[in-house]
Amino acid sequence: MADTVEKRSFDFGRVFIPGDKAEKAPPEIRFQPLDNHVGNVSKLVKFWDDKGLPDPENSKLRILEASRIHDMGKPQKFEMRCELNGQNRLKKYIYSFRGHRFLAQSDNKWAEKMAIGHHDFSAQEICKDTYQLKQSNSDYRRILENRPLAYAQELYVLEMCDQIEAELACRTMDDEEQGSSRTFMDFTIQDNSKKPFTYKIDPWPFSPELKSVELIFQYWEFRLNNAQKDALNKIPEKDQHKLGRTLDSIIKGWWQQSNLTESDTQEITVSLEPYLSPAVETVEPCNAMQFYQQISKSFQPNPMQAEMFELLYGTSPADPPAVVLKGPTGSGKTEAVLFPALASRCRLFLPLPARSLLEDQKVRIEKYIKTFSKLHPDQEFSLVVDTGTHMERYIYQDGARVVRNLNPRRHLYKGDVILTTIDKMLYRFFAYGDNQKSFTFPLRLNRGKSLICFDEAHSYDELSFTNFHSLVTALYEAGQALVVMTATLPEEHQEYFRDFVKVDYVGDSDKADALRSFQNDVLDRPYLDKREFVWQHNVERNSDDPSSFQTAIAETALETIKKRSSPRILLVVQRVVDAVEAYKQIKAELTSQNRKLDVYLYHGRIADQLRPDIYQKIDSRDSASEPYILVTTSAIEVGCDLNAEVLITEICPPENLIQRVGRCNRRGNISDAQVIVIGNEIPPFANSLNEDGWQQYRDSLIAMSGHQFDTQEISACIARTPHVDDYRVVEIFSMLYDYIYGADLTCQPAHERGLVPTRSWTPSVELRLVRSENEQHHSISIPVDRLAATNGNVYAYTNLFERTYDIETTQWKTEPVKRWGDIYKKQLIVEICPELALISFDDACLYDYDEELGFVDLPKIFTKWIQGAEVKLKYSYTQSDKIHTVIYSYVNSLP
Repeated sequence: MADTVEKRSFDFGRVFIPGDKAEKAPPEIRFQPLDNHVGNVSKLVKFWDDKGLPDPENSKLRILEASRIHDMGKPQKFEMRCELNGQNRLKKYIYSFRGHRFLAQSDNKWAEKMAIGHHDFSAQEICKDTYQLKQSNSDYRRILENRPLAYAQELYVLEMCDQIEAELACRTMDDEEQGSSRTFMDFTIQDNSKKPFTYKIDPWPFSPELKSVELIFQYWEFRLNNAQKDALNKIPEKDQHKLGRTLDSIIKGWWQQSNLTESDTQEITVSLEPYLSPAVETVEPCNAMQFYQQISKSFQPNPMQAEMFELLYGTSPADPPAVVLKGPTGSGKTEAVLFPALASRCRLFLPLPARSLLEDQKVRIEKYIKTFSKLHPDQEFSLVVDTGTHMERYIYQDGARVVRNLNPRRHLYKGDVILTTIDKMLYRFFAYGDNQKSFTFPLRLNRGKSLICFDEAHSYDELSFTNFHSLVTALYEAGQALVVMTATLPEEHQEYFRDFVKVDYVGDSDKADALRSFQNDVLDRPYLDKREFVWQHNVERNSDDPSSFQTAIAETALETIKKRSSPRILLVVQRVVDAVEAYKQIKAELTSQNRKLDVYLYHGRIADQLRPDIYQKIDSRDSASEPYILVTTSAIEVGCDLNAEVLITEICPPENLIQRVGRCNRRGNISDAQVIVIGNEIPPFANSLNEDGWQQYRDSLIAMSGHQFDTQEISACIARTPHVDDYRVVEIFSMLYDYIYGADLTCQPAHERGLVPTRSWTPSVELRLVRSENEQHHSISIPVDRLAATNGNVYAYTNLFERTYDIETTQWKTEPVKRWGDIYKKQLIVEICPELALISFDDACLYDYDEELGFVDLPKIFTKWIQGAEVKLKYSYTQSDKIHTVIYSYVNSLP
């Protein structure tokens, strides 16, 4: 019997293909030895800064053991594959070690779990591993009960060392594309143009005593011969599997026939240096005046901003501030928090109550970060905008934005400022996101030297206030630095934050007077708080025929335009349909008069893809004091920085009126500013007053009409019924918290259900209009019950899709709905394709979409009914001449 030839182990750590990735027969392939890769990762772990590790005595030892074994299964799992692009053409070859992490073994079970979990970093895996570690060892239980995120924090260090080594290897091996595509990277690495194979990293994660870290990268080089190239070139590009298998066979055959060892490798020595020296990164003592004037020589902090700077600047994570800041609209509350955060080099999270506010704040904050970056030449600063469906990281250097072609999943929540919504903040707090790397968000939200500021706190009520308060309380108890900002937070709600430091420049008369004096004397605002007020209370809106109300609103705006040569007018109504009709009437009348005046329409059902550009145009005209008329809804009443001459608004609750008035004569430089309120009663869906409260408010408006608007008088009318928490919301928050932060697996089903009722129990879906192939789709997010009725408008080619995550390919895909179930677990997309309807024989009517007006009408594709504690939705569709039905459910609100 012939002797059995023992096969060589495929001891590869990584594979690199320099040059053109779409070449079927790559001229050169490089293989990094596994021991070299593992040795480099272990070296980075050794040099990692011990400060901040959860268990100073043993953390480093466990991470080192995990780094030693984390890739021990790679030789058994190596294979080459082929990836195609959308045109079925070769995109690139990829290498895979799928499943290798599960082969890691060690007597140290903590280290073994880190090695197995080092590619996933998902909430499910980390919570499971943390739970099992607590059950397996009393020492582990003690560590994890004292530091619940200890395992995640150590796994993070292993992940980062692996990612840093990977990116350096890719750059060294001339495979930049693979380097930039690596996910879950928390550091910025840049070439040092003055020294070859020298790179700068920001921030510096290693021991501060080190001036640099050197790594040696080894590789074997393989070049295909002509026969091998011919074999690959003959295979059609669309034959994905054959291409991948053929290259895999060629490489494995080459390796088995070679006698290469590590002594046959080529070597490149790489040096990694701090982007800035520790001395430069140190925060110098600074006061408010010094910092504000660094931003602009003419910039002087007002008393509120100076007090906040003193409270927030340079605070220690060991003594985090917790502040409720109450300041008038237009008083610079955002700057009062942003500037001390930037000066302290403290990561600032800014959750806002609505997506519509993100663009205005993004423009505002971007301006300051650009200026701040000029003060620190060559240093990189960033702003993350997270809407949930889309996350983008904007990078700034030397006063300008820097565009880099990076994987958008990199640097998840790595930013100097993170701008998001309260809804998405809750989702991130509970580790919802991509299935992989989802624990990134809880880890970074709970890291030191962060400040979380909740703006427009007065806008939360009922269920949303329960969640808001629960989130603030959880962060407060975890020792996070917090600011709750508001202009009109009711006294009833302020009681929930009784342990916070109160900074009140509204209710405290001495502070309010000091702020007002500063604005008058220093900022030259001679007409501050001067606005003539008129209430047209004889106008009624008939729900069956609202046309007379819509006309009255439009005519009021047109009469105002006649009286002013270059007006800036803000017209606010409660309903989208009223805004659209008033806009159409105003625009038509101005056109017939040949009156040139820019008229804008802005509401929550304008496509997400269009709203930022519309707002930027409005903001640009307003900043230049150029005339415009903006017809809008409550989508613009908080957070925006407009300075209109006239506010025309449908009657609304007092807290909303104060917010809207804050957009009129905001800078105190308009001598004839005017506020006109129209309507005889607050719409029931918007009303926050009881009968006595309405009477007080009505009397105040009548007495004020014909005189100056009095913010204090209207503030006295703000009243909220005693807040009663929905016990189900409290229980769900508690269960999600216990699962993510306590690894209580009994609460895992609540997390898997995906139920985070942020504002109501009603989940939202994406409504998408599909346009021609070369045009961008338009979409909005809409509560699913708005698309439900016993009968309604069903449009031609309106279909329902579900977005699902494919674990095998780690890709998201969209496909027609098939599965029933809990709607909280699903990402549903209602898709309208009017162009397809034009060539069909469908008898249903066509959806009339005008991008200027937005999604005014909504397709009613669901039938809705209540069944016990649940709401049921039925969707029917036709396939192969058969009618199919899908039924979804969600939790019904308490009566």
